[in-house]
Amino acid sequence: MTIGRATLKRTVKQTTGWAAMVSRLFAGNTRQRQACIFYYHRVADLGFMDSQLDDWNVTPAQFERQIQTLTTFADIVPLIELPGRLATKTEIKRPLVSLTFDDGYANFHSQVLPILKRFGAPATAFVVTGSIGKSAPMDFDHWAVSNSAKVDAEAWRPLNWKELESCVESGLVTIGSHSHQHLRGSLCTATQLADEVGLSRDILRSRLGEAHSVQYAYPYGNSRLGDVSESYVAAVKSAGFKIAVTTNLGLVTSESDLVSLPRLEAHMMDSPGVLKAKALGALAPYRLTDHFRAAYRA
Repeated sequence: MTIGRATLKRTVKQTTGWAAMVSRLFAGNTRQRQACIFYYHRVADLGFMDSQLDDWNVTPAQFERQIQTLTTFADIVPLIELPGRLATKTEIKRPLVSLTFDDGYANFHSQVLPILKRFGAPATAFVVTGSIGKSAPMDFDHWAVSNSAKVDAEAWRPLNWKELESCVESGLVTIGSHSHQHLRGSLCTATQLADEVGLSRDILRSRLGEAHSVQYAYPYGNSRLGDVSESYVAAVKSAGFKIAVTTNLGLVTSESDLVSLPRLEAHMMDSPGVLKAKALGALAPYRLTDHFRAAYRA
C-alpha cells in the first residue's frame, strides 16, 4: 500500500509533537525572555483529507481548543507589540504568544474572528493583496485548485475588502502583507521583489491605513531553502515594513532580527500538551524533522 505525501507529513508532525511533549517533561522550569509566534492558514470544516496534498487546515473546533489552551498559560499579544514586550525590563510572568494567519482566507472572518472575540485574543492576518476579493482559488493553493468543488467556497475563497474592514473594526485584528502575488522569493528578480512588497504595502495603506501596512510575511518563508534572501529582506526594509515573519523554526528573543522573525506552525494534530510544549520551547524534535524540510507552501 502506498502512503500519500500529505498523509506521511501528518504522521510525522503528530509523532514529532508527541516527542516534543515528552521532552518538555524533562526540560525543567527555566524561564527565558522569549516568545512564540504561531502561524495558521485555513480554519474550516472540510469533511475529508487529501492523501497527496496538504490542506494546511485546522478545524474551527480544534482551533477554539487551541486558543483556549493558550489563554490558560500564556499572554496572547499583538505581533507588532512582541519586540517591545521582550525588550522591556519588566518581569515576564507568563509566556508570550502571538497569532498569525497566512494567505487571507474568507474563513478567517467567518470562523476565526468569532473565536478571537470570544477569548479577546489579538491576531495578525497576512493577505495576498493581488487576490483580495477574487472568487476563484488562489493559484498557489494547490489543495484548493484540486479540491474546491468538494467543499464550501469559504474554505478557499480569499477575503474581500468588506470582510477585511470588518476584521479591522473588531479591534483585535491587524492586517499585514503576504506579498502581492505570493511569488517564490528564490525565483524573483530584484525588481519583482520590490514590486511584491511595495505594491502590497501601498494597497493596504491606501485601503486600511498605516497601521495595517507595516507587517509582512514572506511567502514560503524559509531562509534555508532560499525564499528569504538578503535581497528580499532588503526590499522589505526599503518598502517601510517594521516587522516581518518567516517560517524559520524558532522562538523570538530580544536579539531577533525584526524583519526575519521565526515562527512555529500550529497544526491540526497539536493537542493542548503539544501546543504548550511548542510555546515553551521544546523544539529539539522539530529541529530534527525541519532538517529534511522541503519547500512547503506558506
